[in-house]
Amino acid sequence: MRLFKRLSVLWLLLALGSPNLMAADIKPDVLVKNTVDKIMHAIETDMDISAGDMAKSIEFVEAQVAPHFDFSRMARLAVGRPWRQATPEQRDAIIHEFRLLLIRSYASAFTRFKGIKIEILPLRPSENPDWALVESVIKLPTAVAQPISLNYDMELIDGKWKVFDLQIDGASLIINNRNIFQREIQSSGIDGLIYTLKQKNAENTNSEGGAR
Repeated sequence: MRLFKRLSVLWLLLALGSPNLMAADIKPDVLVKNTVDKIMHAIETDMDISAGDMAKSIEFVEAQVAPHFDFSRMARLAVGRPWRQATPEQRDAIIHEFRLLLIRSYASAFTRFKGIKIEILPLRPSENPDWALVESVIKLPTAVAQPISLNYDMELIDGKWKVFDLQIDGASLIINNRNIFQREIQSSGIDGLIYTLKQKNAENTNSEGGAR
């Protein structure tokens, strides 16, 4: 789960601002650059978020980040082939719990961003106009720390760019979660996966009381 936490921390940096910035005529790399700057500014200037106010951080993520991710596709890709056997109710439960898990992971990571520098690389041409890979390099405040590559897989849906995966130093968040999910499904089935996600979210909710 350490890789998952690291991916979750860095993924929040995409935080895609307000809906009016999501027009298809804005290139994905420009969109990411503009909104990363906005998010980093908010982290530096919002005293509640900087102090670790989880309620404020979750509210921010729900309003500014969550609408711009394709959680349905992410959940389907993370589950993999067993998704076909899941009932509609099971699918809805997985999407809900996975979304909640990611949102709380993002919100808890706000206090770790100070001093980080992000460079958005020029967008490479794509044969598919509805897909883009936005590449970035994250420079940590520690001088001896190696830069981290963070790449965003984005798709154009109804004129809006949405994220469905990211890769950190070549490791996919979706594939990492797929490995975890499939082990759980093989052991306890789809309902077992849902139970595990619910338990993890319950643990996070209980721990939020001490995060102030």
